Formats: sequence, C-alpha cells, structure tokens
Amino acid sequence: MASKKFKISFLHPKYWLTWLVVVLSWLLASVPRSWQYGLSSWVANRLVSTGGRRISTIWRNIEQCFPNETDGYRHELVQANLKSSALMLFDLLNMVWRKPLDMTSTATVLGIEHLEEALAADKPLLLVTGHFTPIFQATTKLTTITPFNAIYRRLNNPVMEANLYQRGVEKYPINLFHRKDIRNMLEKLADNGTVFISPDQDFGVSRGAFVSFFGIPTATITTIPQYARQTNAQVMLFSAYRDEKNGAVIEFEPVLENYPTDDDVADTQRWSDWLEEKIRLHPADYLWMHKRFKTRPDGEASFYKRK
Repeated sequence: MASKKFKISFLHPKYWLTWLVVVLSWLLASVPRSWQYGLSSWVANRLVSTGGRRISTIWRNIEQCFPNETDGYRHELVQANLKSSALMLFDLLNMVWRKPLDMTSTATVLGIEHLEEALAADKPLLLVTGHFTPIFQATTKLTTITPFNAIYRRLNNPVMEANLYQRGVEKYPINLFHRKDIRNMLEKLADNGTVFISPDQDFGVSRGAFVSFFGIPTATITTIPQYARQTNAQVMLFSAYRDEKNGAVIEFEPVLENYPTDDDVADTQRWSDWLEEKIRLHPADYLWMHKRFKTRPDGEASFYKRK
C-alpha cells in the first residue's frame, strides 16, 4: 500500500501537536541504538512502581498468568517487560525512519526451512503469531524472505497514520489491509498470497469463543481456522523474542498438520496453547499492556477495575 500523499488539511492547527510528535519520533530514531537501550532501561526502572493505567494492566495480567510466582519474580518481570515494550516503540520508529538494512541486520531467523518449504508449495499461506514485542523486527526481517500482506488497525489520526505506518511500510514489500477489510484480504490470500495476522487480542465473543489461555477463559476470535478453510491455506505459527545482544530471534514452526478440522474452537485452542507455551519461554517479550482478559464470562467481575 503506497504512502498517503501529503494533504493541505494536515497543516490544520489541530494537527500541530501531532507534527511535534512526528519530529520527536524522528529524533528518537536518530539516536544510537545503545542510547535507545539505555533510555528503555531508564523508563522501565521509573515506571515499574507507578500506578498508571497501562502499568496497572501489565501488573494485573502478570499476576493472573503467573499466580504461583513470588512478588519479587513478578516485579522483575514487569520491569523487564516495560523495557522490552519501550524497545518495541523504538523498533517502530527505526522501521519508519531508518534504512531497512538497519532493521533486518539485527534479527536472526530460526526454522527458515519450514517457511521456504511452505512458500514452495504454491498454496496460500497464513502466518499466525502473537503480539510479541519484537514484532516490528519480525515483520521487516520477513520481507527479506518473501513479500506479504498484513492486517492492522488504522490510526484515527491521519497525520500519524501517514507518517508512521504508511511511511514505515513503503520501504518494504508489505501490503496492509485494515482489519475491517477482510473480504479483500481473503481474496489476496486465496490467490496464493501470504498473510500475516496477530489474532491474540480481545474482540469479544461475537466472532469467537472463550478458550483457555494461562488457565483463564479468554475471549478469542475463531476466524483463523475459518480463513484457512475458506482459502485452502496452510497455517504456520511463528514467534519472536529478544536475544542477549539486543537483537531479535524469529522462529518459524512447521506448517500445522490436520488443520483446520471441523471444530473451530478446538482449532483456536490449539494455537492459543502454542502461544502460551512460547510466552512462557520468554515472558518479558509479550505485549502484556493490552487488556487480553477484558471480556469476561457472564457474572464474572472485570479484571481491570481500579481498586
């Protein structure tokens, strides 16, 4: 998808603050990576004990998913997650403002043979992952192997949309579909396309069901097996995590066998179990700040009410 053209309306005073944010994003992307790591640690150290809304969500999610761990463990995990999440923001800014090689050179791929085999099969390919914090490194590294399509949520602010998402993807062979443009996405997928999707957010149960995630009934869309069935697509799972050298590792799994079945809920539980397994290996590198457990079964209290 081409970058949106500059519009005179973008100069309206209501967007002046947005333009300051755009300039700040360019400045933050311009600092050396060592400074970005240092700033991320500094931010994490100072936010870990604050009571902000996002910080409270991280704490609540980790308390629910790791109830048998000590308070000290959870404190260290929240702090490490805040650092990884700050680095995620820098990853986005680097994707937008830096050269592609600067992004792709810091990522390592494991299981590339599985991806190459799936691409050689000359069939639609649905790449399913979770909201791991190195997701921007994963997407840019993937472009060095194959062009692909991705589903995303368009930003409400048109200046931010044009100068972040659209400016970022125009340097890479990525075609974006708004999350409501599913029909066109399925047409592209059916035409032996490759589609990247992260379905692990709470969209309620109107298009899904409650499946177990860390032992918690979690509202999860059941559309992945449906998309695969409609387009005769292969389904491949892949994860991402940060390595000790402040790069990222992207790991592809073999194409799922006997998938989909005729049971959408069981198929959804299958990839949800895989996601939980991968998160447990690198719990600091998952986006705990989103309200994954917002929708609750009837009669169950909200997880996120302020005390």
